[in-house]
Amino acid sequence: MSDPVAQLREFALSLPAATEEITWGHPTFRVGGKIFATCGSAPGSTATMSVKSTKDVQPELLAKPGFFRPDYVGSKGWVGIELDGRVPWAEIEPLVERAWALTAPKRLQRGR
Repeated sequence: MSDPVAQLREFALSLPAATEEITWGHPTFRVGGKIFATCGSAPGSTATMSVKSTKDVQPELLAKPGFFRPDYVGSKGWVGIELDGRVPWAEIEPLVERAWALTAPKRLQRGR
């Protein structure tokens, strides 16, 4: 699949109880009503996404090409990813799954 937003959508919605909602004009992916991943774009750039993460993991990711600290939620540990091909999907998918796990109610996590 060459469209990274479609690829994110397909994977995110495969996670238990995940839903998609358009917020701020962009797709957001939620579980239990809470956002775990968003899509967007910076002016003049390619598509981007942001995923919930933790402050202890964030510095390691930000040191890699293609990652950035997103506005508003970066201070809470979230990381942004430029969807320009520098970050392989094999690295993105586990980050999305972890974001889901950080957000999902415990009852949903027990089955995974």
